[in-house]
Amino acid sequence: MSGKDHKKLVNFIEAIIWVGIIALTIITVLEFDWNQAQNILQYILIAGAIASIYFYLTNRSLYKRSQGQNEELQLKQKEIKEYHAITDLVINNSADGFLILDENQQIEEFSPGMEKITGFSKNESIGRDAKVHLKFRSDKGISLLPDLMFTAGAISQDPYVRNYIINKDGKDITIEASYALTKGVKGKTKALAIVRDITYEEDLIQRDKEFIAVTSHQLNTPLSIIRGYSSLLLQGKVGTISAKQKDSLQEIYNSVEKMITLTNNMLSVSRIEQEKIKLNVDDVNVGELIESVAVLFRPKAKTKGIEFSISDIKNNLIIMADEDKLFQVISNLVDNALKYTKKGSIKIDVIDKANKVLFRVTDTGIGISEEDIEKIGTRFFRSQEAINVDNHGTGLGLYISKTIIEKHNGELNIVSHLGKGTTIKATFPKRQQIK
Repeated sequence: MSGKDHKKLVNFIEAIIWVGIIALTIITVLEFDWNQAQNILQYILIAGAIASIYFYLTNRSLYKRSQGQNEELQLKQKEIKEYHAITDLVINNSADGFLILDENQQIEEFSPGMEKITGFSKNESIGRDAKVHLKFRSDKGISLLPDLMFTAGAISQDPYVRNYIINKDGKDITIEASYALTKGVKGKTKALAIVRDITYEEDLIQRDKEFIAVTSHQLNTPLSIIRGYSSLLLQGKVGTISAKQKDSLQEIYNSVEKMITLTNNMLSVSRIEQEKIKLNVDDVNVGELIESVAVLFRPKAKTKGIEFSISDIKNNLIIMADEDKLFQVISNLVDNALKYTKKGSIKIDVIDKANKVLFRVTDTGIGISEEDIEKIGTRFFRSQEAINVDNHGTGLGLYISKTIIEKHNGELNIVSHLGKGTTIKATFPKRQQIK
């Protein structure tokens, strides 16, 4: 029972007792002679005194309790005011914008951050339809922020979105927002979004990508020249060299090969991130392609003492793909297998299915731990086991391969056991039209 209800009950009981005492007093005076009445009234007087003392003490206790509750309530109110003051301070001084919409998507709150992002003042914005007033737009397949703010299902999955706003001056502003639904005092639905202007950050990222692309492209030419002349020197085509000189030139040649691979990978990554990777799709003879991969890697496998084999492939097995990029994918998978296999074997299988072709590269190498398998194919990720074998890798090869496979509407799957070997499967559709 609450303090308020308890006080009501005490007051009710007190009223009944006093009514009873008064009634008894009147009946005693009227019904009995004075001598008898005198004796009875003494008892009534004692009962009244006891009741007075009891109710005085009870009411005093209730008063103190009520006073304590009032003090506690005042303290809570003070804390709420302080909390609101801090919240207002954060909202009013944050570079991020705070946007609150009612259930009709009309603007209820428009912080100084939103004023700075959009160029519209609070007075111009309150009560306006958010989509009409702020002129949102989005990438293909992504909803506008005001719609997402009221989509509870989307909130549980990913409460972040990137949209664009055309500001008051007509400039395109790239925004990133987090959002949530809430209930107002009267139970009406409201939606809150915290909006951040990421236009400058996006410009920086784009410039970085362009810098990497230009630098990688410019490095390729001098590195190729160094590789070419190093190769001529190693072959003795420009004069006889000593064994010591040949060792030094071999180191130069190997290092340049790694640099060329790195710059090519960086250029590929830049094109992927800028969505500039294009596929020259045509019919590809799978058997011929796998044989060209085998010709490239058989000598390396022989040097390492590793058995290298390919399965029988139909002469007329044709798929629709970009031949150069398909060669790049299979070569990368075989190169990785060779790099991380110290002894044993490497095998390339091609499995012809109804509408797909499965390329499978199996090795007896170091393997991949279970927790790392899901991370393989992520940009720059390398397992600790791979780093221990070769600490000069970048982790870009499989990332690029995975992207090329997905660009072909294919799939990459990995099955591996640490210390026992790895099987990587790349599945490509046979005849799917690629846009």
